[in-house]
Amino acid sequence: MAEAAISTVSLSEAQSLDAFWMPFTANQQFKANPRMLVAAAGMYYTASDGRKILDGTAGLWCVNVGHGRREIAEAVHQQLLQLDYASSFQMGHGGAFQFAERLVKLLPGDLNHVFFTNSGSEAVDTALKLAIAYHALGDEPSRQRFVGRERAYHGVNLGGIAVGGIATNRRFFSELTPGVDHLGHTHNLEHNAFSRGQPLWGEALADELETVVENAVLKPSQR
Repeated sequence: MAEAAISTVSLSEAQSLDAFWMPFTANQQFKANPRMLVAAAGMYYTASDGRKILDGTAGLWCVNVGHGRREIAEAVHQQLLQLDYASSFQMGHGGAFQFAERLVKLLPGDLNHVFFTNSGSEAVDTALKLAIAYHALGDEPSRQRFVGRERAYHGVNLGGIAVGGIATNRRFFSELTPGVDHLGHTHNLEHNAFSRGQPLWGEALADELETVVENAVLKPSQR
């Protein structure tokens, strides 16, 4: 009953849309002409006007097995009733350890440890911190520069924005995250349109990376 009540809220009520500040959305334009979804099943959303919409991005890349899978809903329901949440700070529960063990059996090479995070953005920032800490504890404590690529997206936390290549995302925050270089984007229709396999063009991209690395290791007086 609660789900039905939520889906039938009148869109003409200003307070039903104003409180939610939507990410990556022109809020004023959207709320003047909202596109609302009310249900989902399999590969399709159902819009408030009854239209079926193909979910081509699997939610936000997180519903890869489709919407409304009953076996998943039932498993989640049972877990919520048994143990809905437990902190991993100085405590643990069997489910987390079991899941990590299953994951490492699927991973290649010597990838045999799992650090759980809540989102892609958090995962990227965690990976950046792990990389810096690894070298700080080893023989290269000064190895702290990152190289990203133009137009790349690595999340919305400070670290992900810094190594990401979307300039508008970095506009107000670049000074907070120094030590990042960016390479040109690989998408170049003039050189690799309609190519099969590895395009013949691309050596310049590798040369650019080499130049960035050389400049990073040179002392300021040597540049």
